[in-house]
This record gives sequence, structure tokens and C-alpha cells, in this order.
Amino acid sequence: MPSFDFRTTCLATIVLLAVTIPCRAQNAAGIVIRFLNGKNGKPVKDKQVTIIYGKGPAVYLDADSKGEIVLSVADVEGGELRVRPDYYFDCRFTQDQAGPGGLEVKYSGDEIISNGIVGENLCSKAHSQPSPGVLILYLRPRSFLEKWKL
Repeated sequence: MPSFDFRTTCLATIVLLAVTIPCRAQNAAGIVIRFLNGKNGKPVKDKQVTIIYGKGPAVYLDADSKGEIVLSVADVEGGELRVRPDYYFDCRFTQDQAGPGGLEVKYSGDEIISNGIVGENLCSKAHSQPSPGVLILYLRPRSFLEKWKL
């Protein structure tokens, strides 16, 4: 039967803390833009969006397999962020906004970092709670007729 070794237990505890603390503070190095389906609340994966930091030029980024884009805090801190889903219906509006639409809605970078923001979901009642460092936006696939009008 193994004996209790205080030094080994302390070392294991320190290693465990060193591994788990950075995982909890993952948003300290970046903010997350999370895209959820406005109908069912599930992640919208591998989606292209247009993002504008402050008054800078438009940047085109793809969401990952979890429906997220991670941005540097330095890019957003003290400024504003605008996001437009390119090929999906934007649930912040009641009508399809194929033009600039979502790029006219501005989010405070400081508010995203400190409190988190959840965009409006006019597609259904699905809703998430804000989390510091996270901007959640709701989208849904366009219908055949909505795609046809583009």
C-alpha cells in the first residue's frame, strides 16, 4: 500500500493549479465572438463574417468548428466592434439585411471585455446569458427565397 507523501501531494496540487488557472482565464488574451443559430441556439460552424474594428477597414474572418472567432483584446479595447454575417440571416433584424445592415450596429469593446454582450434574437426565443469577454450573435440559414433575392 503506498504511503502518503506530503511533498508529492503539494507538487501535484501546484501542477494542477498551474494547468487549470490559464484555462479559466482564456478570455484574458482575447475576446470571443460566438455565432449561434437563432432558431435552436446551436453553434453556427465554419461561417464567414465581416468585422470592422473602430473606423478601420473591413476584415473577413471565418468562424471555427465551434462557431467562434477569437480576437485580440488590444484590437477591441477602448474602441468599437461591428460584425455582419455574410451568408446567413442576421437575427438582430426582422427583415433580411444583405447590405451593410449589421455593420451599422456598434458594440463597445470595453463592455464586451468587462460584461459580455448578447445580441438581440428576433428569430425565436432562444437566448443566452452574457459572459465577460464574449459577444454572442444569433443567425439562421437563409431560406431559398431569401437567397434568390440576393
